[in-house]
Amino acid sequence: MSTAAFLSECRDLTARLGVSAPEQDNGDADSLIGIFQMFRPDGESLASLIRTLPCGDELHDRLGQLYDAAGNSQRPGGGQDAYFVVRKPQPLDPADAEQLAGQWLTGLVRIAEKVGNLEIVSVLSQTPSVRVLEGIPPKAPKRDEERSRLMKTVTQACAAMCESISGVDPHAELLRPAYYFVACDPMLRDHLMWPFYRESVGLDDPLASYFELWCHGVKYRIFGEKQIDIYLPRIHQNGPSS
Repeated sequence: MSTAAFLSECRDLTARLGVSAPEQDNGDADSLIGIFQMFRPDGESLASLIRTLPCGDELHDRLGQLYDAAGNSQRPGGGQDAYFVVRKPQPLDPADAEQLAGQWLTGLVRIAEKVGNLEIVSVLSQTPSVRVLEGIPPKAPKRDEERSRLMKTVTQACAAMCESISGVDPHAELLRPAYYFVACDPMLRDHLMWPFYRESVGLDDPLASYFELWCHGVKYRIFGEKQIDIYLPRIHQNGPSS
């Protein structure tokens, strides 16, 4: 199916199911932003369409894991989540969180090696230490001069890596904004989209550990050059602290 035909099928699907379509539909990638949110809580109505894509069965399976982790979009105080948020994460042992974070960083290095991004390899191959904390993470630095090289590498260079992979089906470019706005998280986006990239890169699933951290409500922050802080949510009877 061509990308134009896929867009048309998306419009038809939302119309048939009575799902609210985006306010602006310019017939481009941005017109699909929010489509995954439209089919919460389980996304099953999207299955037949997603499965028409290359690697469609695996793409659908990953979306299923996303819907399962986030659950219903109803917010505790009323209203609906605009993004996918894990509001009832299962507890994660700090040692397991540290191990998963190390695997995530190793996965980023492996991708960088495959795409030939030597700067990322140079920065991350030194393997920054991981510190596991608990609670609400502090705000990340916003001013460029306050951001460490390590932070820029992970949040900017690594976030753009998959966009440079050649030989990828054009549906990946079409769907990239929609996948990004699932949670405004490029690492989550690239994990969910990895079936598009696997053959070109030759790596099985380098971001699986990041997805597991995300499913447990874990967030990360980078303030220096040699350490990444991993924040586990405080688990209460009614869910994590917010």
